[in-house]
Amino acid sequence: MKFSEKLLVEDYIIKQLQDKGWQFVSADELERVSYEEPLLISSLIRAIQRINKDLDVGDDEISKVLNELNLVVSGQEGAKKILNFYKFGIPIKFEKERVVKYVQLFDYGEIATPSARNDRAPTVIARNVVLKQSQNEFIVTRQVYYKGKDTIRTDIMLYVNGIPLVNIECKDPTKPGGSWYDAYLQIKDYEKAVPELYKYVQIGVAAESKAKYFPIAPWQDRVNTHEWREGSIDSIDAQSEMLTPERLLDIIKDFLFSRIEMGNATKVITRYMQYRAANKIVNRVFNNLAGEEEKNKGLVWHWQGSGKTLTMIFAAQKLYYASELQNPSIFFIVDRIELEDQLYTEFYSMDIMKPEIIGSVSELKEVLSYDNYRGKRGIFITLIHKFRYEELNSLQKELEKISQGSETIMTRKNVIAFIDEGHRTQYGTLAAQMKGILKNAYFFALTGTPISKPKHGRDTYLQFAYPPDELYLDKYFITDSIIDGFTVKIVYQPRLEDLHVKKNMLQTFLDVELDEIPEYARNEVEAKTKAKLNPINVFLENEERIAQVAQDIAQHFKDNIDGKFKAMIVAASRKACVYYKDALAKHLPREYFDVVMTSERDDSEIIYGYVREARARYDGKDYKSAIKKIIEKFKENDHPKILIVTDMLLTGFDAPRLQVMYLDKPLKEHRLLQAIARTNRPYKDIKEAGVIIDYVGILKEFKRALEMYSKEDVENVLNDYNSLKQDFVDLIKELKAIFNDLTQNYERETLLKAVEILTTDVQKEEQFVEKYHNLRKVFELLGPDEVKLEYFEVYKWISAIYTYYMKVVVRGTSVDAYVQKYFEKTVKFVYKTTEVDKLEKELPAIEFDVDYLQKLEEKVKSREEKAANILFTLQRFVLVEKYKNPIYESLADRVEKLMELWREKTKDYERIYSEGVKIINDKKLLMERQKNLGFGKFEYAILLNLEEQFGKDEPFIEQVRSLYSELKKDMFPGWFIQTTARKAIERKVRRFARKFKNKYKITLKEIDALYKRLIESVNNYGT
Repeated sequence: MKFSEKLLVEDYIIKQLQDKGWQFVSADELERVSYEEPLLISSLIRAIQRINKDLDVGDDEISKVLNELNLVVSGQEGAKKILNFYKFGIPIKFEKERVVKYVQLFDYGEIATPSARNDRAPTVIARNVVLKQSQNEFIVTRQVYYKGKDTIRTDIMLYVNGIPLVNIECKDPTKPGGSWYDAYLQIKDYEKAVPELYKYVQIGVAAESKAKYFPIAPWQDRVNTHEWREGSIDSIDAQSEMLTPERLLDIIKDFLFSRIEMGNATKVITRYMQYRAANKIVNRVFNNLAGEEEKNKGLVWHWQGSGKTLTMIFAAQKLYYASELQNPSIFFIVDRIELEDQLYTEFYSMDIMKPEIIGSVSELKEVLSYDNYRGKRGIFITLIHKFRYEELNSLQKELEKISQGSETIMTRKNVIAFIDEGHRTQYGTLAAQMKGILKNAYFFALTGTPISKPKHGRDTYLQFAYPPDELYLDKYFITDSIIDGFTVKIVYQPRLEDLHVKKNMLQTFLDVELDEIPEYARNEVEAKTKAKLNPINVFLENEERIAQVAQDIAQHFKDNIDGKFKAMIVAASRKACVYYKDALAKHLPREYFDVVMTSERDDSEIIYGYVREARARYDGKDYKSAIKKIIEKFKENDHPKILIVTDMLLTGFDAPRLQVMYLDKPLKEHRLLQAIARTNRPYKDIKEAGVIIDYVGILKEFKRALEMYSKEDVENVLNDYNSLKQDFVDLIKELKAIFNDLTQNYERETLLKAVEILTTDVQKEEQFVEKYHNLRKVFELLGPDEVKLEYFEVYKWISAIYTYYMKVVVRGTSVDAYVQKYFEKTVKFVYKTTEVDKLEKELPAIEFDVDYLQKLEEKVKSREEKAANILFTLQRFVLVEKYKNPIYESLADRVEKLMELWREKTKDYERIYSEGVKIINDKKLLMERQKNLGFGKFEYAILLNLEEQFGKDEPFIEQVRSLYSELKKDMFPGWFIQTTARKAIERKVRRFARKFKNKYKITLKEIDALYKRLIESVNNYGT
C-alpha cells in the first residue's frame, strides 16, 4: 500500500467535514477572480444579498462592502478590524435613506434549540447560535493556489460565504522525523508569503497523527497552540467536531478576540473546556428564560491556571449581545482588589465590550437606582464589599416597595452575576445583601477551590449548585489540565526542617477557623485568634531564622533556577517581607528581588522604610504605582527574578515564568491551593513542574490542611518531590523498553539499530521524542539528586540515541541554542561526556547539494549508515518539496518505495544504498538536463510525465515546446479562474494527450490517466 499525507490525513479530514455539513468544491471549480484575490467574490455577494434581505442591499452597498474589505491592510490593526466585521457586520451608509446600517457577512441565526447535550459532551452549543445553514454557504476545498509575495498551495481551506476562515495543513504521520509542528511552521511561512489571504483567515490547524489549532496572527512568530478534546475520540476527529459549521461560527463570533499579551498584540481563542463551560452558562440562562428549566445558578470548578477569567468573559460577551436578554446588566463580583485589577486588565487587553468599575458604595447605588431603579445596563466589576448592609439596606427596602408596581433591578430577569472565587465573602451579610437586591439575577460562581463546610454555613455547593444531583455545572480539574498541557504538576520539598514551625504551633493554626467567623463577630474573635497565632508570627519573624532561610533560598535559586525561571518568597507578614529583603541583599544582587505588599497609614517604621525606598526607586511615584511597576517588570523583564510577598499575588496572579515558591507562611484549605497554583503555568515547554520549597512544615500536614476536600478532589494536586525521582525512573525504564534487548553501547551500528526501531513504528517514534523531552526536563529539575547518578549511564545512552536520531533522521542538531540555554545540566553532564560529545562532533551534517555523495563517502564509513543517511535525506527533501519541483515530483514514487524497503524487518541495506545513490545521481542529471534544455518547471513537468509513461523519445522535446507555446496564449494572469480560458487549456491538453494513442497503442482509459497527470502539472506549474 502506498502511503501519502493525502491518503492518511487530508482525505480523512475532508470526509469528516463533509459528513458535518461542509460542501466539497474542488480548487478549479471555486468562483475565483484571481490567485491574488482570496475572496470568492460571487459567493460573497450572493451571501450578503441573502442574509441582509431586510436591509434592501443594492449594487452600491455591495460595492461599498467589498471596498471596505479590500481597503483593510494586513497587520495587527487590519486583523482587528476584519474580526469585528465578522462579528458585527460592516457599517455602510445607505445613500437613499442617508443612514448607516450594519451589513452582515454571516448569518448567526436564531431558531429553536435542539435538546441539550449530556455533560460528557465538551462542546455544548448555546441555543442562539444554531444556524439556518441555508443562509450560509460552507465550502471545503483542497490544494488551492494563492499568490502574494510568493505562490503557495494550501492543503485544505474552509470558506464561509466566500470568505476563507480556516487553513488546515496536513503532514504524513508515517514519515519518520515529522510532526504536526512542521504543518504549523508551514502555515506561519504562508502567512508571510500571502498576507492578503491571512488577513481573512482566522484559525490555523496543523494535523498529523494529532491536530493542533491556533489563532492566525501573522505578525507573531509564535502563537499558542491547543488541542481540542471531545469525549474519548481521537485528536483528528475532535478537531473535525470543533469545525462543524455552527460551532465554527460560534467561535468566530464569541470565542475569538484580538488581545494584547505581555505588551504584544495577538489573538486569543477558546480552549475546549472554556467553550464548554461558557456555553453551559449561556444555555442555563436561555433555558430558564424560555421556561424550559427552573435552575438559575451554577458552579463551575476549573483548576487554577485553566483560564477561568476568560471563561467568564466569553460567557458575558455572548450573553451581553444575545437578543433574548434585551440589553442586560452583567456584574463581575470579586473579593480582592488584585482580582478586580486582574479582571479589568484582562477585559482591557481584549478588543471586547469594556466594563465599568464600580469604585464606591455611592457609585454602586447609582448603578442600581439608575433609570427609575431599573438599574444601569452594561458590564460592571465590583468588590462584594460595596454591598454593605448598613449602607444598602435602605435601598433594598426602597426597591422592594417600588417593585410591587414597577420593574426594577430586583425584578428584572436579564441580570447576571459572575462570582470569581470570593470564598470568605459569599456566606455572610455582604452576600445576603447582594442577593437581596439582585433577587432575580442568575448567579454563576467560577472557582478552582470550592469550600464545603456546612456546619460553619460555608458551602459553595449549596450556594451555587444543586446538590446532590448537580454539584457542578462544569468541572475541569488538575488531571485534565496536566494532560492537556494547560498546567504542570506541582511538587513540594521540605528544606531546613530544623527551622520548621513546631508541630503544636501548626496544630493550633490548623484548628483556627477565622474565615468561618460571622462578619458581625469578626473583630471580637480576631483578637482572640491573634493571641493564639502570635507565637507562630513571632517565630516566623525572627531575623536570625530569616537570615538562615534567605541564605538557603539564595543558594537554591542560583543553583537551580537562575537564568531559566523566576521565584516567589511567601513570608509570614509584611515585617518578615522586609527582613527577607535585607537578608537576601547579602547573597544576591539587589536587582534580583523586590517586595510586593500593601501599606497602611499606621505602619511601623520597618515597613514604611521600605515604602519610602520603593517610591524612591521608581521615580518618586506613589507606592501603588511602584507596586504595579514591580509586578509588570517581574512578568515581562529579566529583573526582578524573585518577588517577596505575604498576601498579595497569592490569588489570580498569572506569571508562566514563575516556577518556585519558597513557602515560609502557614496556609491551608483554599488559600493553600490558590497559592501553590501560582507555579503551575507552563513556560516554553521547559517547565516540568511547579516547585514548592516548604520552610514551615505545613506540607507535611498536607492532608489535614486540605481535609475539607474529598480524596478525589485533591488527588494529584500536590506531589512529594520524591515523585520526580519516580517519574525519572519510570521514564528511563519506558524509554529503555522501546529498544528491547538492544546492547547498551555507543557503536554506530547499535545506534543505527535504535533508529531503525523508531522509524519503522510511528507510535514508538512519537513516544520516544515526547518521553525523552520530558525526561530531560525532569533531569534538570532533580538537581544533584542521587537517582541521577544511579541511572546516569542509561540516561547518557538514551541521549546518544536521541542525538543520532536528530542528526540522521531529522537532520538537525540535538544541542541547539534552545537546549544550550535551558538544559545546561544535560549539556554539561551528558552532551559533554566523551561518548555523546564524540557523536555530536563526528556525525556529519551533510548538505543536500551537488557534492552530497562525495561528502557522504568521506564522512560515513559503514554501508548501513550511508543507506540510512541517503534515505532520510531524500525523504526530508524530495518528499517535502515534491509539489514545488517537477524533478522531485518525478522521483517521489521511487523515494516512497525506498521508505517501504526501510520498513521491512530484514532490511536490504545494499539495495537501499544503491537505489538511493541512483536517485541522487538521476536528480543531478535531471537538473543538468533541464538547464541544457532551457525548460522552466512547467515544460519540464510535462516532459517528465511523458517520459514516465512512454520512455524517452526525442520528438517529445519539441512537442512540449510546441504545447507550451500554444498554451501560453491562454495563460494570462488569473487564467485558471476564467472558465473560458481554463476550458480552452483543458481542450488543448486533452488533444495533446490523444496524439499518443496510435503511436503507443494506448487505451482511452490510459489517455485519460495521462491527461489528468498533464493537467495537474499545468495547474501546478503554469501559474
